[in-house]
Amino acid sequence: MIKQDYIIRMIQEIISAIAEVLLKRKKLNINDMNEYNNIAKQVLGMNFSELSATDSKEIIDTYSGNDEGTDKIELIAVSMLLMSEEENNDMLLKSRLKQSGAELLKHVKQNSNNFSLQREALIKLININN
Repeated sequence: MIKQDYIIRMIQEIISAIAEVLLKRKKLNINDMNEYNNIAKQVLGMNFSELSATDSKEIIDTYSGNDEGTDKIELIAVSMLLMSEEENNDMLLKSRLKQSGAELLKHVKQNSNNFSLQREALIKLININN
């Protein structure tokens, strides 16, 4: 139980950090990006490049049954949004990452027992930019 609480707290902290970067429209340095990538690998078992190749429906199917599933889905969503902001070469990938991240955030909003101002702000930001 303590391990699960720690994992959930770690996920929520990284979500907050990434959401802050996205909301403030800051560019990340390579060290921060590598740190977020390593945390994603530890928590999810996938790094950013593997996340970018994963479909949002597949992510929902994989994580919906877990105790901390909605937290993991939200971490994946903000990670995808972060990757979309950092992507400058492949516009198709950038668009797909943003769309998948938005779909996952909306799924979390509908299925989570927790309200998040940051989540709401990110969803509004995505809707404004589309």
